[in-house]
Amino acid sequence: RGDIAHASTPQLEIQLSRILTQVGQMYMSQYRSQITNGAKGDKRKCTGASASALVLYHSPGSRVLVEGLQKQQQHNGIEGVVVEIDALRMRVRLDMLDNKELMLKSENVCPLLPTARKLQEQLMKLHDLAQERIASSKEVHRIQIKVKGVKHVNTAIACETLGVAYLVTGRPADTGLAVSLLIQADKIRRRVCDDDKDLAIGISETLSAAKTAQARFDEGGVLSAMPCFWLPTSRQGDEIRMVRLFAGLQARNGKRGSPSMSSEAMQQGLRLYGLFNVTVSACGAVDVDAFVAIACDELQKMKLEANRDSVPAP
Repeated sequence: RGDIAHASTPQLEIQLSRILTQVGQMYMSQYRSQITNGAKGDKRKCTGASASALVLYHSPGSRVLVEGLQKQQQHNGIEGVVVEIDALRMRVRLDMLDNKELMLKSENVCPLLPTARKLQEQLMKLHDLAQERIASSKEVHRIQIKVKGVKHVNTAIACETLGVAYLVTGRPADTGLAVSLLIQADKIRRRVCDDDKDLAIGISETLSAAKTAQARFDEGGVLSAMPCFWLPTSRQGDEIRMVRLFAGLQARNGKRGSPSMSSEAMQQGLRLYGLFNVTVSACGAVDVDAFVAIACDELQKMKLEANRDSVPAP
């Protein structure tokens, strides 16, 4: 659609919605990967020296801790924010707390994970932004129809903008609305500006993504959970993921291979993973089967709560 600095208001809304979605999904994906792979909690480190691990653990904007420097030891123990990645050289440039920038090797930069409460706050802010985006997109859509009428390119763009805003929520009903709006946008485009290739490509790609999401929801038992950036999964998929999480938490706690963990460790781990309201009442050790059952039941509650207007409770 061209440079964002020169985009029209409806086009800017679409780009901002897409960025919002990507940020939320990337944030959750990276955070959960760190937890599942045995990373430690707030102000603790996880490791990874390969090129793929560098991108995963040191993404721009992530908080990090500097350590292991031999020549500039005064910077060891100082936190910072990643502002750029040079994957070819396996080096990272940091924005330090004292506003000094350093180029460091990946082994001297350890990512920090937020606490469960901080994670919840950040994700709820993203959720609120998504709801605000829907409200503003609805208003733009209403104004465009009133001012320009249904058969106008701006109305097509407004339909796409609103469709993208609904798609962000990750809810079945909203995804259906997104598909309908994007189909409408494409029909309007064909009538009034069939030669606009950029608009055609944008609507086509977004509609394809929306239909893919809708098809995913059509599978039995597939729902998303709050926050809205939690991708839709089935019970079977959740069980596989929780088995991996169990192993990751054991590694995180220095008990790799152990058949059980304490209820306290389980509760803390699940809250770090995003099951913010889970309370583990079991006493003593919890094995992997109990862990998976409790975690999946809690996740199902989150899904039903997130989709209470779309899916009837059992």
